[in-house]
Amino acid sequence: MEIRVSLVLLVVLVVTGSALSASGPTALVDPASVEAVQLSQLEDAASAARGDLALTQRLAATYLRYGHPGLAITAVRAAPPEVGRDPVLTHRLAQAYEASGRVEDALGTAELALARCKCVAVAVERELCEQPSRCSASTLAALEMHQEALTMLMRWGVSDPRHDTRTALAYRLAQRTARIASLAFRASAE
Repeated sequence: MEIRVSLVLLVVLVVTGSALSASGPTALVDPASVEAVQLSQLEDAASAARGDLALTQRLAATYLRYGHPGLAITAVRAAPPEVGRDPVLTHRLAQAYEASGRVEDALGTAELALARCKCVAVAVERELCEQPSRCSASTLAALEMHQEALTMLMRWGVSDPRHDTRTALAYRLAQRTARIASLAFRASAE
């Protein structure tokens, strides 16, 4: 009996040990790949130039493309406040929150990005914003579409947009709304 218990414990220890050793850290990309070298260079450049908006945007977008929204969130939040107020970078943060399953945070951040973008569009004339920058009509439309899709997800009670089929529907409906608004705008301009 004692031998059987010892054997069972030994098997449990071996299985547990092998499971733990098989679950070591994994790299974002294959360390020998060109992408890994480019990511490493981008990380180094962004770290050296923390105030560079374009580098921070590229780094956050790259992390999102590789499926690591947590790193994108960290990259955006580590940026200096004057960089972090950029509407496009705020939009990247909303995308990262959404990709990590935080729909409510994503919606609030998307609304902030949209408000900053609209403020930037008005700031040229009235100087209402803290830090005016350029926000094109296409950027404004993309931010509005993202905010609309997230609003639908919240209304429908989607808790994890990564695994809920209603996410694709929300984005299709938001795109449709944007197309209709665009057509209406063009018709009124003629």
